[in-house]
Amino acid sequence: MNDFMPLWAGLAVTTCFVVFLVGYRWLRSDAAEGLAVEDLVLLRGAQQDEAKGLRPLEKLASRFVPAVRRALGPKRTADLQRRINEAGRPNGMTIDSFLRRLVMWYLLTLPLCLIFLGQGNLLMALAPLGVPLLMTFGGLSGARRKRREAIDNNLPDFLDILAVTVKAGVAFRPALARVGERFGGPLGDEITIVLGQLQNGASIRQAFTGLKERNAAASMTQFVAAFLQSEELGAPLADTLNTIASDMRRESAQRMRRKAARAAPQITLVTSLILVPAVLIMVLVGIVIGSDADLSGLLG
Repeated sequence: MNDFMPLWAGLAVTTCFVVFLVGYRWLRSDAAEGLAVEDLVLLRGAQQDEAKGLRPLEKLASRFVPAVRRALGPKRTADLQRRINEAGRPNGMTIDSFLRRLVMWYLLTLPLCLIFLGQGNLLMALAPLGVPLLMTFGGLSGARRKRREAIDNNLPDFLDILAVTVKAGVAFRPALARVGERFGGPLGDEITIVLGQLQNGASIRQAFTGLKERNAAASMTQFVAAFLQSEELGAPLADTLNTIASDMRRESAQRMRRKAARAAPQITLVTSLILVPAVLIMVLVGIVIGSDADLSGLLG
């Protein structure tokens, strides 16, 4: 029996490797090569994938998505939906598409876990389980951060131009639509959503409260709070927008100062860990070589 152990181990490793290659091929394959382009021109991202038809690996992962949603529970699912909304739903992302991608990464890393587990290395078998979390949640966090920074950078200029447009005699909603179209990007998308809600009967408070809930940017929260307060108290809109823009620029300058202050210890740490040991090694090696010391005698 022991003579066949290497054979069984080799077969297990080969099987896991073949399963990984097949799964990766399914992930990269396109299931919609025969579809007409005009049927998909209005869709994007995850919506295109669902319209084209799921790939084999995605179909396999979709079977586990309901179980994963039940395991997360309502609270964690709502938190995940909030994170996706704050990231701007990149490529039409939904909770199901996010969880499907997470399960696909687990299916791809499973053969690697089995290989290490077959070798008796439990620690290395558990290490690949963190890769799907890093690839999915890390990408989502990066999209949230970029979107938040883009809104923080563009919002003061947006408010200045909006104030000038309102002072020129343009009504608030047409001015909001014109300036939002001029800026584009995440901020323009959010303004388009707000205008769509206002046109469909939502109140100004409801539309702008939803705007604040969809964005994690501190400047957006400040803008919505000040704007709603101005709307309720009847303060001049243009003056309010200019005041908010000035406050945001001061907040942005303070954030840059805090970021620079946090960067100084990090640079010092990198310098201490990389440059100082290298310089010490060079000095010690020079001293040893210059002194013609007998290293074999010193080291025994």
